[in-house]
Amino acid sequence: MSDVLIPARAGARPVPSSAQRQGCPAAKRRAVCLAVLMALAGTLTACGSTASASTPAPGCAPGTPRLTVEATGQASASPDTLTISIGVDVSDPTAVAALSDANDRATTLTGALRGSGVTAADVQSTNFSIFPKFALSGAITGYEVSNTLLVTLHNLSDAGQVVDTAGSSVGNAIRINGLAFAVSNTGNVDGQARAAAVTTAAAHARAMATAAHRSLGGICSISDSTTGPSPDLSGTAFNSSVAGVPPSAVPLEPGTQQASAQVTVVYVVVPKSG
Repeated sequence: MSDVLIPARAGARPVPSSAQRQGCPAAKRRAVCLAVLMALAGTLTACGSTASASTPAPGCAPGTPRLTVEATGQASASPDTLTISIGVDVSDPTAVAALSDANDRATTLTGALRGSGVTAADVQSTNFSIFPKFALSGAITGYEVSNTLLVTLHNLSDAGQVVDTAGSSVGNAIRINGLAFAVSNTGNVDGQARAAAVTTAAAHARAMATAAHRSLGGICSISDSTTGPSPDLSGTAFNSSVAGVPPSAVPLEPGTQQASAQVTVVYVVVPKSG
């Protein structure tokens, strides 16, 4: 059966007949196929690069007038945890005696905390030191050993009693270095502070745009530069060897915890209509 030639469209390459295809060397056919595949790959690559090219947000193209505003927002919440730096401090004529005395008292202190409902996960050793004590002549007169714990209390209503019990358990060796109230789950209060910061930024931007006889367009970007505060355990150290045994049920007032957030918002500025 003879081949039938189908007329090609204008500008299109004619389709070769079977005889022509059979007469075409295999090496030439492979070269043609390879060229087609390479052309197709180049087309796909070009399409991919076009799709991945970043485009500026509407109205935020380079050269567009913008207004950058920084603002701070605050929110408050009631603390639900109390962190206390507490420990023992003893002095004895020899290092061995001082170390043994400090170990016994630290064990007693930890037991008193556990007996008051403080879990092992909420008690952490943060400092241990042993130093010689010297006379004016330079001779060693004894050794001082300190063992400090960081204790987290979750029941604030019993916090004062826990501190009193812990202090009474080791007598004059007790040492309280400071305390800090905190909010355990800061997600809600931090979110409120950020929302307040964005609201403040919008108000400031509108005021500045109005003063410049302009209007605000869309938002190009919002960035958050908030940094969380670290618990402040600073304060006057209490050593009962000087001040006496702490009073029963130490009064502790949690007050409120402040959260602060800082944001930067970039607006588009457009001519004022009318």
